[in-house]
Amino acid sequence: MLKLIFTDLLANLRVWVGALLVAVATAAVGAVVAAGIETAVVIGGQDALALYGISGTVLAFTAVTTLIVTGTVANLTVALQQRVYALWQLAGVGPGLVRAVVTTQLAIVAVAGAVLGCVAAVPVLQPLLRIALAGLHVRFDAWAAAPVITVVVLVMTLGGARSAARASRTPPIRSLREPEPPGRRMSPGRWVAGLATVAVTGALVAGLPGTDPQRLVTPLSLVAPLIAAVFAAFGPLLLTPLLRGWTGLVPATASSSWFLARNSAAHQASRSTAAITPVMVAIALTGGLYAADATVTGGDSPGAGSVGLLLGGPLLLSLVGAAATSFMAGGRREREYALILAAGGTPATVLAAAAAEAVIQVGTAALLGGTAVVTTALIGAWAAGTAPAFGAAAVATVTGAGLVLTLTATLLPTALTLRRDVARTLTADA
Repeated sequence: MLKLIFTDLLANLRVWVGALLVAVATAAVGAVVAAGIETAVVIGGQDALALYGISGTVLAFTAVTTLIVTGTVANLTVALQQRVYALWQLAGVGPGLVRAVVTTQLAIVAVAGAVLGCVAAVPVLQPLLRIALAGLHVRFDAWAAAPVITVVVLVMTLGGARSAARASRTPPIRSLREPEPPGRRMSPGRWVAGLATVAVTGALVAGLPGTDPQRLVTPLSLVAPLIAAVFAAFGPLLLTPLLRGWTGLVPATASSSWFLARNSAAHQASRSTAAITPVMVAIALTGGLYAADATVTGGDSPGAGSVGLLLGGPLLLSLVGAAATSFMAGGRREREYALILAAGGTPATVLAAAAAEAVIQVGTAALLGGTAVVTTALIGAWAAGTAPAFGAAAVATVTGAGLVLTLTATLLPTALTLRRDVARTLTADA
């Protein structure tokens, strides 16, 4: 079993490196929260109360982002290797052993990434928390790192557990014929998580009217990420119809590259969901904070330092997740690109289709994230009795950054793939 675990990790290094990077980013963000809480416990007094408040706010943003992004990436990690698991079963590896191997691999990568993330965060903890309290001596030791590592491991293994179980139950022949995991539909867990998030969001919104304007921004800014969490939970019902709907505005005859990209994005649901979700969360986080602050204060925007302290970590995690998912899925695309070239397509067609798919993914994320931001502004206007402000500049900035990252993570591997021999690529994967 150990030989199978580590041999497969090396054989599919591209996929596992992407998962590792997301684990590193998740732990680094968690380290900021843990350092704030540990420092508050040690120093006590008024500074401690301030740190508890800051850490609690960062924890709320981080928890939503971690559950959505890290869970999605863990699910994609397993989904991309559906074909490998089918070959294992044909070679005599039982379904139980397949699930045990995949879960162990996720745990190993999560532990390695979490430790690296905690270590990497140490140099930035002091300057980051001193944005809030000058002269603060930040503490972050192994006792504070332990819960961070535990949470990262739990989120990653539980996030991939359902896909691992599904992969072990799927008949091998079906997996080889359909690389995309079958049955991407609403599970009982998704219904429960989605409806619970709707209930929490409703309770939060119901308590906003009459709140002191000085205290209204923080709960209001949580509305957008909670709406993003609802969208993520109901993704199987929502994403593909939305994607097909707005991309259908471009006629199929207008661009062959757009036609290929549109159908690829709609057919590969796991891959598209993993690429769309992190960008959607990043837009909802940043746009929601700016919209909440500007709506309540009548147009003022939060300072760059406050945004960096409260949203820097979750935003980093979202963007790393967006880039990592595009990088991870690149290996699967080698065969798709080879088929396009074998059918008479040109390298320019392949590059244009890859770029168009990145635009489709980011565009879908912008529609969902923008909806969460607009809803936040309208709720804020209702609760505060002011005119809504929509944080359009923040939404545009994050959308642009997400597009640049996704295009870079998509086009560079695609350009390298085009150097490979088409016949050899198709033969190797046959």
